[in-house]
Amino acid sequence: MPRTLEEIHRESPDSPALRGLVGVLNDKLQLRARYALLEYEAGAEGRADWSQLVRLMNRLESEQIARLRAALALEFKNSNELEVAR
Repeated sequence: MPRTLEEIHRESPDSPALRGLVGVLNDKLQLRARYALLEYEAGAEGRADWSQLVRLMNRLESEQIARLRAALALEFKNSNELEVAR
């Protein structure tokens, strides 16, 4: 069963860097979840420039999330392979 980000964060007491990156990923996912509402609200106020800004921020955030997820996935894959080899 897959672990949640919070579980991974708690289970990594020996790696402050890993805990920090998992925390950043969690924060970024929560922030990105708000972008659709922000874009809607900007559009409802007639602020096309703000809507465009929110779309750009969402795209950039998505790219950062993808990079971070890939790096963390590789780390966990390597970690799991080491545990299996023992």
